[in-house]
Amino acid sequence: MLEGLRSGVLYTALGKYSNVVIQLAVNMVLSRLLSPRDYGVVAVAQVFLLFFTTIVDAGLGPAVIQNRSLSERDHRVLFSYSIVFSCILSILFAATGPLIAHFYGNPVYLPLALAMSSTLLLQGFNMIPNALMNKAKRFREVNLRLVASNLCGGVAGIWTALAGWGAYALVMSFTVPALVAFVLNMLLLRVWPARSLERASLSKVWKFAKSQFGFNFINYFSRNIDKILVGKFMGPAAVGNYSKSYQLLMLPNQVLLEVINPVLLPVLADHQDDVRTVREVYYKLVRFLLLIGFPLSVFLFFQAANVIRVMYGSQWGAAVLPFSILALTVWVQMSLSSTGSIFQVLGQTGYLFWNGCITALLLVSSIVIGCLLGSLTTLAISLSVGFVLNFVVIFFLMTRKLFASSFLDFLRRVCLVPLGGGVLVGAVLLALKLALPELGTLLSLVVSGVSSLLIFAIYTKMTGQMGTLRALLFRRSPAHVQLSGEEGKTQGKEQD
Repeated sequence: MLEGLRSGVLYTALGKYSNVVIQLAVNMVLSRLLSPRDYGVVAVAQVFLLFFTTIVDAGLGPAVIQNRSLSERDHRVLFSYSIVFSCILSILFAATGPLIAHFYGNPVYLPLALAMSSTLLLQGFNMIPNALMNKAKRFREVNLRLVASNLCGGVAGIWTALAGWGAYALVMSFTVPALVAFVLNMLLLRVWPARSLERASLSKVWKFAKSQFGFNFINYFSRNIDKILVGKFMGPAAVGNYSKSYQLLMLPNQVLLEVINPVLLPVLADHQDDVRTVREVYYKLVRFLLLIGFPLSVFLFFQAANVIRVMYGSQWGAAVLPFSILALTVWVQMSLSSTGSIFQVLGQTGYLFWNGCITALLLVSSIVIGCLLGSLTTLAISLSVGFVLNFVVIFFLMTRKLFASSFLDFLRRVCLVPLGGGVLVGAVLLALKLALPELGTLLSLVVSGVSSLLIFAIYTKMTGQMGTLRALLFRRSPAHVQLSGEEGKTQGKEQD
């Protein structure tokens, strides 16, 4: 199983990392061509676009991957359902333009909603083909397609920004990739929709899909209510600065979790009846993520101003303080972003739905409190507290309900050693900041980055975690895996 996971991660990593480089380059250019207000109005419109995208998906994508009993005919019928849903909902989304414009008192949302409805249509068309490509473990084609589509989108976005399209350049940057991806999906997969909508095919995935949809629906509000409220009470420029902070917060997820998550469900789904194996593989994965996440959180906290300045330019100074606060929760984002796949693997989308409700309650409460206190800084503080509480609750429920284990055992085996690495890196960076306060932007980033990497390497070697990382990433059949410095060596065999 680990061999299949590694193989999938390798191809996914090549595609995702190429895509990350493309997106970073495009984002750095567009951030200097467009204003925080341009980003703000698009970010607000995207919140409503994501709402309709959640409805279009309806949980069918993960359901198609997880269900091994679906026939080719079932796939074609579900493709037809997704096309019908997409057409209806794209029309409804375009019709919400006047309502959004009235709510925010800004007529720019009328044409913006109309332009973005085409994105919704194409995303809906891509849902089933994307799921089928991942189900077949065609990771090489999936990621070549991803790179090609985003390269086209980046070129379109920069060209239209230079032509003076303003906010619509951002719309082009994520509409063109959806169009290119659909064309490539049809060429690579050659799956065509059925001419009839048979309820029998839908019923095969409905139980799984409805719980997945419920989770997605609840998760949507918990993840997007912040932009709705900031846009309403603080204006589009504040939304732009907040969105940039949050975008950087989620960048490590884009680098790591978007490589792992597309592979995790298809590979572990083959072992969905072996809870112990799923648990052990997943614990290793989370430990790996936290080994990176804790030191990275500390590094981004100390270097927030320099990172913002290099990435986006000097006009984004208002995003620095919110980002420095949110950066302390990078480890939370990295660990929690992988939990959904495990609920799906074990077929426990009912628990996934209730976890979504808990997440929504915690995060929405944090967001409302932060916005009522009146600034992006208070919002960042309140939201960070909500993230940490959410980590505790979700992993407590997962370890107890899914893995028949304990949360304290999870903390001891998975979190303790990575936390020590983060504390050590923080101490070194604090000493550097006090000793060398006048370093320039780039020099400060280089010195802090190199120091953090050295401390990380030494610490993982001393605590025995380097062997774990190598076993997870490189070895074909690890027989001896060091789980932590306290546990020493654990004997055992793992089945690839």
